[in-house]
Amino acid sequence: MDYARYIVQPGDTIFKIAKAYNLTMAEVIQINHLKHPDRIYAGQVLLLPVPVTQIPACAEIPEPNFTYALWLYEAYAGKDSELTAITTYLYQAVLLDRPEFDTLLRPIAYDEMRHLEKLALALRHLGVDPRYGSLSRGHWVDWRSRFVNYTSELCALLDANIEAEANDHREYLELARKIPIPEIQCILTELAADEERHYHLFCEAKQLFCCADSPCPPPPPCSPGPNYTPPESSENPPELPGPHEGGKG
Repeated sequence: MDYARYIVQPGDTIFKIAKAYNLTMAEVIQINHLKHPDRIYAGQVLLLPVPVTQIPACAEIPEPNFTYALWLYEAYAGKDSELTAITTYLYQAVLLDRPEFDTLLRPIAYDEMRHLEKLALALRHLGVDPRYGSLSRGHWVDWRSRFVNYTSELCALLDANIEAEANDHREYLELARKIPIPEIQCILTELAADEERHYHLFCEAKQLFCCADSPCPPPPPCSPGPNYTPPESSENPPELPGPHEGGKG
């Protein structure tokens, strides 16, 4: 479902906002994960499941770009994001301190670093600042080191990586379906293909290092192929401006 952004005004209450947009208070509270709905404040951002045209235009970034940016921020530098993956995999490489794990983990971490740059360009294309963080419960949250998975046991570590890559693959394909901007769709499908490759590399590593003595249970399946078809255009896919080529933002 698409969500419109509403900026809380002085004197607003959840009851008043819900009534104005024909919603229930429970819907507004649940969507925004409000633990203290009686404590909203002017300037706070709330997401509402209503057509964008019903929300007064009071923000610099118009819809639907703001909603698209909101989704991309989560993949870029939210809790389960590219920035988290980079730091997690490099931490694991140093922690395990063996050539075979360096060969596995460092190239994947460098792939994720490239993903981070591509998502930053996509955010700039949408007109927002690609700072490290995401919007959570109506508040901006900077990226935090506690998002890193500090699991140190090898097989548990590989299980966590397998699950994370499967989830990322599915998420990028879903985002490519939901964001109808060809330049960003190309980025997202490319990232999804990389995450699928990482998934299989971690599955192979688990078979090699964790399943020699007894069979391992099957890993969580990697997500299926995309449901959307990229738009037909020229042979060269559209590209966003690089970091030194200007661009929107």
